[in-house]
Amino acid sequence: MKKIAIFAEGQTELIFIRWLLLRLIDNSKLSFECRELLAHNESPAPYKYSALDPQVYFRIIDVHGDEGVLSSIHERESSLLRAGYDEIIAVRDMYSETYLNLSPKRMSDTVTRKIIDAHHETIRQMTHRDRIKLYFAIMEIEAWFLGMYNIFKKIDPLLTTSFIGQKLKIDLANVDPQESFFKPSDQVEAIYALCGRAYGKRKQEIEGICSKMDIADFNDARENGRCSTFEEFYRAIAKYC
Repeated sequence: MKKIAIFAEGQTELIFIRWLLLRLIDNSKLSFECRELLAHNESPAPYKYSALDPQVYFRIIDVHGDEGVLSSIHERESSLLRAGYDEIIAVRDMYSETYLNLSPKRMSDTVTRKIIDAHHETIRQMTHRDRIKLYFAIMEIEAWFLGMYNIFKKIDPLLTTSFIGQKLKIDLANVDPQESFFKPSDQVEAIYALCGRAYGKRKQEIEGICSKMDIADFNDARENGRCSTFEEFYRAIAKYC
């Protein structure tokens, strides 16, 4: 059985990854367990799933903070490989305190590349660097939600792309969210407000979005070269289908 560890920046990423696995991988082959790091110790987190005879197992770990992703991997890389894990994957947002210090009000390709290169250099210093892959959501994982532009009308029938475009002047079907929005969660919040809902990254809100995702939504986010960071992460998971 293949074993993969996925280190997630936070609760939003953990929930997203869990639903991605359930939608993308044949459930008769799938097993996963969610964990969270508290004071450097792992504890169980909702939820876990296992087929009767799984062929692939994912351990999804919420590290509770963007800056803790690589340090958490560094602390555990050797023990994970000794335990038979084939690969270690990391997912985090580009939007961070570090980014804001370097570019406080706008996206900068130079800053983005600087942060990516610094993280990859840190991975190159690790013992099992060839088994570790890091994927950034630019600027936040909400950019991937925005790329799945049809998902909002599943939340509320009012939230069609035409209605969102009319009210917010955003053409979700054609814009690339990772190139257009400095803080994509603000756009998701504005979309929710159109139908009298609130969005603040709370667990029930993330579950509400992610539970409605399907393969068609993933394909929307990947069409025409949109959300290239999601495309990269999607392919990293899809190879285990």
